[in-house]
Amino acid sequence: MTTIRIGLGLAAAVVFATVLIQVGTATDVYVTIRVNNKLSSKKTLIVHCQSADDDLHAHAVVADFYFDWGFVWSRATRFWCRLAFQDKRLGFTAFNGDDVATYHVFVADFDVYDDGVYGTQVVSQQRLHFAKWH
Repeated sequence: MTTIRIGLGLAAAVVFATVLIQVGTATDVYVTIRVNNKLSSKKTLIVHCQSADDDLHAHAVVADFYFDWGFVWSRATRFWCRLAFQDKRLGFTAFNGDDVATYHVFVADFDVYDDGVYGTQVVSQQRLHFAKWH
């Protein structure tokens, strides 16, 4: 199951609770991935994310808004995103369910700035720089 939402972004200081254990079962973990447009130029960000099974298609995300989707975690789940802004491009792995030993499984909230994509590790709250524009 994959859900998609587009909505108004909140202040940068707010960290969203994005990885939740569903009530009633200890084995199902529901993951929400959010890509926030924080470009200082207030330009529209093109976000195209997909997995091997789900192409979420390209979305135009205006400044201070976000694109997000959710799914039940599994080791086989992998999502990657390609972003475009003016003449700049970048790509990054948004989620790798098999990568439980590294920070990727904990990162679900990505902020897109002029110098690239950042994410906050849920456990340590450490900010990580994931990708730079080409």
